[in-house]
Amino acid sequence: QRAEALKAGVGGKERALIEALAKRYGADPTASRPPLDRAWAEAMGNLAKAYPDDANILVFYADALMNLQPWDYWEADGLTPKGQGGEIVASLERALEIDPKHPAAAHLYIHAVEASADPSRAEAVADRLRGSMPAAGHLVHMPAHIYARVGRHADSIAVNRDAIKADEAFLAQSGEAASALYRFGYYPHNVHYLMVSAQMAGVRDDVIGSAEKLATITSDEVSQKLAWVQAIKAAPFSAHAQFSDPDTILALPSPGDRFPFVKGYWYYARGVALAFKGDLEAASSEAEAIEQLIDKADMSSLEEQYLPAKDVLGIAKFVVEARIAQARRDYVGAERHLNEAIRLQDGISYMEPSYWYYPVRQTLGAVLLQQGRAEEAIAAFEKALQESPRNGWALWGLLNAQTAGNRDTTDTKAAFARAWLGEERLLSLGRL
Repeated sequence: QRAEALKAGVGGKERALIEALAKRYGADPTASRPPLDRAWAEAMGNLAKAYPDDANILVFYADALMNLQPWDYWEADGLTPKGQGGEIVASLERALEIDPKHPAAAHLYIHAVEASADPSRAEAVADRLRGSMPAAGHLVHMPAHIYARVGRHADSIAVNRDAIKADEAFLAQSGEAASALYRFGYYPHNVHYLMVSAQMAGVRDDVIGSAEKLATITSDEVSQKLAWVQAIKAAPFSAHAQFSDPDTILALPSPGDRFPFVKGYWYYARGVALAFKGDLEAASSEAEAIEQLIDKADMSSLEEQYLPAKDVLGIAKFVVEARIAQARRDYVGAERHLNEAIRLQDGISYMEPSYWYYPVRQTLGAVLLQQGRAEEAIAAFEKALQESPRNGWALWGLLNAQTAGNRDTTDTKAAFARAWLGEERLLSLGRL
């Protein structure tokens, strides 16, 4: 309102921006948001046509369009833009032509293409953004959204370590002035991202260190409001399931009943641990506990915020049941459970980090290999690597399947050596 009162004293472009912004923020603070967002996007579209060489205006226009369809820019094939997805990408690419180092254009472009079938198109943008604003933790972290998608896990680990340092310095300096969303949402997101990148590369110290840190830096109040923060809160249990010994997992305290989704992950970790220990009846009880949550717990608030909680817990249940079957050497039964988990995983929308922490097809590959079905195992591992490029676990499985199938392993051996940064003793078919 103040800007509108003064707009007569500024130039045409600035006046047009003030008038456009007034469409986004109407006089009535209780007005419905979607019509205001659409009016703002339309106004910025007109400005983008009038000023096609202004990178800032192009970025504002792309941002306005992105908010009309958040996190939903591509059809299922990852090739066809959805809605205004094509216009979003074109506007940001034009902005980056004008100013290749524009941080906001880089930030939004990464988000615009990360879920596409070709996230590598943003690698150069991510590389330019990397280190360009070292005190802005979220922007330090942003290249990881591309690095993880193309399998540059070591780079993702590095930028997230730097982002965490920047966040901790900012939060220490800001104290109570820092927003709860940043302190309990964006900062934990960077720790979560470090953890999942380290999981793919086998860096146990980063995995467990991040899991332990996440247990202390998430907030129940923010988790109650934001579904994606509950996903972060649950994630340490998957890290322990993959990297901790069974006794350590079984000693983890219950997260309580306030967040059924988080408790489902606790049951999952316990089920995996008990299966590894050979206590199969107790492991079955953990799988049944997950099923009870799926059937009876109210997770509608998560589903309304696009977190497919019951499908994710369904994956957890089927994987525990598969681990039990593996322990019994019932590989046909394990395969059946894993195919059910894969069916659910294939139906889950894109999110980064993924709502389920690894491609279940890598476990299927292990079970097929345990049955001596090397060629089918190779196909499963290759599909897992399409879903999760340069994933060290799947590469190790592929290497073993190719060896069993008398295939040439030269390229896979080299790829595994580059991808796996941890100790090989962590790897076995029973843990894939």
